[in-house]
Amino acid sequence: MVNRYQLLTALSEIIPEDALVVASIGNNSGFWGQIREKETDLLNISMGMCTPTALGLALALPNRRVVALDADGNLLLNLGSLGTVANENPQNLIIIVFDNGSYLGSIKNQPGPPTATSGRLSLEAVAKGSGISSSSTVHNFEDFLNQVKLALSTTGLHFIVAKIAPLDADAPPRTKRAPDTKENKYRFANYIQRTEGVKILGSGLGKYNV
Repeated sequence: MVNRYQLLTALSEIIPEDALVVASIGNNSGFWGQIREKETDLLNISMGMCTPTALGLALALPNRRVVALDADGNLLLNLGSLGTVANENPQNLIIIVFDNGSYLGSIKNQPGPPTATSGRLSLEAVAKGSGISSSSTVHNFEDFLNQVKLALSTTGLHFIVAKIAPLDADAPPRTKRAPDTKENKYRFANYIQRTEGVKILGSGLGKYNV
């Protein structure tokens, strides 16, 4: 079984420079921030909100590729969002779910409490049942790379579940300062303002009460 670090490293080498990456809280953000932390990345999205946040960006910026780095525990908390994703059907969104079958990734070198995907629940089946026709599950490095390359080379909505090891035994070296969540948010918003010519952040001056 492949590990999260291996797949994220491979993804960082093929993803377009201007793609917007939305990563869920936990090791998706922790690892991605060390592998390829850029102003195009919105990190540490709270439980259940990674895919919805990526959907909003994809709809607001239809000419930009948006990639969600979600996780099984995160997505299960807001599984109904897949129905909204399918109904909106953005043509520029790729959702990648790193599924280790447990919450919290690891606790003291042991898998966390099991998620429903450790049993009979198939996120691919849920996505297809919701109306996302391009849905797949990969179990090895080659299939992951092929599915991601296919998604990046075609327009449309894509949903990829990557079955990974229960424990993140390998991790990137910590060579970069992890940005504060507020710092990351404002840097990301400023990047969108600068590159898309839209105004997101206000002046902060407000109105005086006379």
